Amino acid sequence: MLKGKDFFILTTNQDTQFVKLYPEEKVAEIQGDHRFFQCAACCTDDTWDAVKPVADMVAAMGDGTRIPTELIPKYPHCGGEAFPWVRGYGNFLQGKKYEEQYEKISRYVLERKEHKILFLELGVGRITPMFIQEPFWNLTHSFPHARYIAINNKYDFLPKQLEDKGMTIVADIGKVLQDARFVMTENEEVTSHA
Repeated sequence: MLKGKDFFILTTNQDTQFVKLYPEEKVAEIQGDHRFFQCAACCTDDTWDAVKPVADMVAAMGDGTRIPTELIPKYPHCGGEAFPWVRGYGNFLQGKKYEEQYEKISRYVLERKEHKILFLELGVGRITPMFIQEPFWNLTHSFPHARYIAINNKYDFLPKQLEDKGMTIVADIGKVLQDARFVMTENEEVTSHA
């Protein structure tokens, strides 16, 4: 569905699935990313690769559940415990890496504020609305040609100010996207035969 379209993905998922499918410059992971470590004490504003050390630990475990002590990741600067660079454990390093993620989405949106733009929200709940949902509402309300669609399986909430610029769909996201893809394909076929 995104093929040939100008798009950007803002995600609070920390599982790296979007960067496996799309270029990193088209994805902002504002809640962190399990591919990186940070110092548990946040003694500096550094993050480093977690993929290789974790792979080494898993390989060393074999069929067991123990990791050799020398493979437990430590921060090279202070020798402290390495920690996943993800929000949710109480010590998320909201430094330069976070700012890079925030800057990517901000720049993308601000460069397009006068164009037609669709803020498509997939599966966002009400636990942390301040990261995606509320900014999307504010931007849709503020930008003259913006529209908003929220798809999730629970919430049918649309601010009154967005009633003429948005909609909510309470359904299975996969089914809705499959239906949208079908309609797009049908329209492409009709256009190509016309």
